[in-house]
Amino acid sequence: MGDAMLARLVGIILGLILASAGYVVAGWGSLGTWATNLDLGPFEPHRPSVGVAAAIVGGVLIVAALLPRPKRKPRKTAPATLGLELADEAPPIASPAVAPALGAQAIAAPLAHAAPPAAAAPAPAPQPKTFAEMRMRLVTLSREDSWGECARLLAAMKRAAHTDEELAIVHRDLGDFARAQGQLDEASEAYETAVAYARQVRQTRPTDASTELLAGALSGVGDVAEAEGRLDAALSAFEEALALRRSRGGREAGDANAQRALSVNLERLADLREDRGHRMRALDLYRESYDIAGRLAAADPARFGPDLAATRARLNELEARIST
Repeated sequence: MGDAMLARLVGIILGLILASAGYVVAGWGSLGTWATNLDLGPFEPHRPSVGVAAAIVGGVLIVAALLPRPKRKPRKTAPATLGLELADEAPPIASPAVAPALGAQAIAAPLAHAAPPAAAAPAPAPQPKTFAEMRMRLVTLSREDSWGECARLLAAMKRAAHTDEELAIVHRDLGDFARAQGQLDEASEAYETAVAYARQVRQTRPTDASTELLAGALSGVGDVAEAEGRLDAALSAFEEALALRRSRGGREAGDANAQRALSVNLERLADLREDRGHRMRALDLYRESYDIAGRLAAADPARFGPDLAATRARLNELEARIST
């Protein structure tokens, strides 16, 4: 039995008990003699009121248990398990000088030039040495669902991080990892730390990369806050992240990852606005996201087609609600 069904049954049972007790205590009737002479102590002079209150609470519990639960809104999901920021965004510190692409260097020599099989020992896989190389390896491991190796590599990255930028990146990645494991307290702490470092980076070097780094950390803060029901904090984080991404003034148009991050940000904020009853504002945000998703899907249907479908479904749902 699922948790939701169990909660419904408990609510119905408690509601029936309270409603029945209230019915008898208030003097409306008797269901046997189990509560007819029940002494209410200091509340005895207020027996009718107590009975009415118990009956009302019981009725509310029954109605609440029987009402259908709202369906979870379909959302864009990141292609990798650790989340959008970890999987799709190239690390701002990565460059050909400090993070050579893994590939040709990792290919083993042809067997024709190797020692005889009986005497040959397998060559150990090259280990990433720089922070940028470790993060590139982390992205690969996350796509392979290698959680144990991800955890070990994240610990190594945390030890290797020295600059504010590296510290912001590794703490944001730690937040993604913890959130993927359902550890919201750890994720929240990691994201908040990432935001603090990212603010320092952007203050020192206000570039598009540092802007996106801070926006990504804020988005993580917003996601955890929303999951924990801290909607004001989530709204504030998503609003700031969106303002940062818009401050690029359209320069993200040549970066598919940055465009997708903007689209997801718009929809996270739209969902919160809708929950607060701001449906027209939510509709505007979804329409803006739909335009971005349409351009991305036209350029790369295999990668961004599912995003466009999810956005279209939510947009149609909002338009239908507003028109009724």
